[in-house]
Amino acid sequence: MSDFCSIFHQPFLIVGTGSPLRQDDQAGLIACDELNKNNIFCLKCEYGIENCFDEILKHRPKVLIVIDAVLYSNGKPGEIVVVGENALNTISMAISTHYIPFKLTIDMLKNAGSISEVYVIGIYPRTLDIGFELSSEVALAISELTRQIKQCIMRTEEKA
Repeated sequence: MSDFCSIFHQPFLIVGTGSPLRQDDQAGLIACDELNKNNIFCLKCEYGIENCFDEILKHRPKVLIVIDAVLYSNGKPGEIVVVGENALNTISMAISTHYIPFKLTIDMLKNAGSISEVYVIGIYPRTLDIGFELSSEVALAISELTRQIKQCIMRTEEKA
């Protein structure tokens, strides 16, 4: 993606997802906590965005931005990728560890609401073992990601 900040155009909703019990799989949830601490609303959806379906629709976003731990070919722990919905079908990526296929959930949300664009911000995990601690690579990635998102939103608000 040439300009990361371009995905944060209004009205957008950031959603963080993952399992709070599986170490680096909680990356999206922790990123969401950090954004909320910085007065950037992020909806936490434990175990998958399908668990927040109604809440997402209530916000009526045009742009849905999902932060999650993702596995993909040749990924390195802590690496961040940003992909649009169309690219999800063309790259070798296992979107999260959740029960309902991501594409199906997105299609259902788009058919039920106002969403026209979907982006996934994925953080490659070091481990998905049972536990509460993040790896140092993922913790650093979350810190950098939330810093960048805050800058993007401030830049967007200055233009408005």
